[in-house]
Amino acid sequence: MTNAYHSSDGPADAYPGSTPPPAPGADPAPAAKRNGLAVAALVTGLASLLLLWLWFVGIPLALVAIGLGIAALRRARGGAGGRGMAISGLVLGSVTVVIAGILVAVGVSILNSDEGKDLRSCLNNAQTQQDQQDCTNRFNADVNN
Repeated sequence: MTNAYHSSDGPADAYPGSTPPPAPGADPAPAAKRNGLAVAALVTGLASLLLLWLWFVGIPLALVAIGLGIAALRRARGGAGGRGMAISGLVLGSVTVVIAGILVAVGVSILNSDEGKDLRSCLNNAQTQQDQQDCTNRFNADVNN
């Protein structure tokens, strides 16, 4: 007597949809080569973009992501997988560097403007915390107008 849970056909048929075990002495399927550098490039590239607001963390991470991405691409050429992750990490690191460059250029241009020079002069002459706050408020008003 057979039912859905027990079969007399053997252990492979005991669980419908299961894969039978390999034959004795058969070699298992070769494992795909993995590229840990590609994973590291992707993770550091994403982290650099997310942590760009902490420039002292984001920019170094971006440079590391670019280096890891290049190394992972070289390793992928040799047969290891992860080419897509390596390219993604390289692109994310490069985008972070470009955004950081744009932000630096904008910041320098603002600080070198007349309003920026006035702010620096005012802050240098400020004696109290309230004077510094007044300088900042005056700068914000000048920039917004």
